[in-house]
Amino acid sequence: MNKQLNYRQTEILWAIVMAGSISGAARLLNISQPAVSRMLGQIEKQLSTRLFERIRGKLQPTQDVRSLVEEIERAQRVMGRINDIADTLADRSGGGLNLGSIPSLVHQFLPRVMADFQRLRPNVLMRIHSDIVHKLVSAVLQGEVEVGFIVLLTEHPYLTVLPLMEGRMVAAVPAGHALAAKRQTTLAELAEHPQIVTGTRMPYGMLALSAMDSQGLQYRISADVPWSQQACALVNADMGVALIDEFTAAQNIWPNVRIVPLKERIPLQVNIIHARERKLSEAADTFIQLARSRASETAAARPQA
Repeated sequence: MNKQLNYRQTEILWAIVMAGSISGAARLLNISQPAVSRMLGQIEKQLSTRLFERIRGKLQPTQDVRSLVEEIERAQRVMGRINDIADTLADRSGGGLNLGSIPSLVHQFLPRVMADFQRLRPNVLMRIHSDIVHKLVSAVLQGEVEVGFIVLLTEHPYLTVLPLMEGRMVAAVPAGHALAAKRQTTLAELAEHPQIVTGTRMPYGMLALSAMDSQGLQYRISADVPWSQQACALVNADMGVALIDEFTAAQNIWPNVRIVPLKERIPLQVNIIHARERKLSEAADTFIQLARSRASETAAARPQA
């Protein structure tokens, strides 16, 4: 018996894992519950193994399924890319554009570029994938994302890296904090308070801690979170202070957070990446031009330090 899974079968498995039940998977896929049960039975028979266990009334994936999930999700993203290309071939005025970005840019900068792009190309469907730098690089290399927006990476043997703009790190402190009223603060002043770090093994956190270490400062880390937005949420709850990127700071939506400029300059280089050996679509090329134009406007409007 053929043990290779087709795309529809992987979609069924993914839906069951995501929903945690046959009925939930049926709703996700807009098919009947018996149809999902029947397809799952066929897959298990085909693979000669049980893929899910029922524990306290809920389906739990076995280790065999867990090892498949990441590859299944990647396959679905690639299929989405294939469908976008097919749409573009069928209708040159439409199609899709898959974008990837670090979270810091998806709330403030990129929405403006996307709005600029939509005015020029209203028939193009934009999809945006937000993740950490090394996963975005992988997504671009594998063709799941056509254009990525990242920080720090300046060269790569298989990527074209285009400088976009430079930012800086700033301090986020609670509104009632002693540093909140200052026009600017220093690393030494921040080090006296509990630190909320944006990833001790991720770019922003590593930059912040390296800057403190270079001055021989002693500090205490009270929390380690993956994104600057989460760091701000903890500052808002009065858990401590944080060094965050100015792109997140620009959309300060937290009522108890004050952004204070930092005396020491910790620069952030934002770059655009795309696969070097893969020709850019017309839509991607247009988007990059609009992003660079918007970045120039943002830099010109920034107050000089």
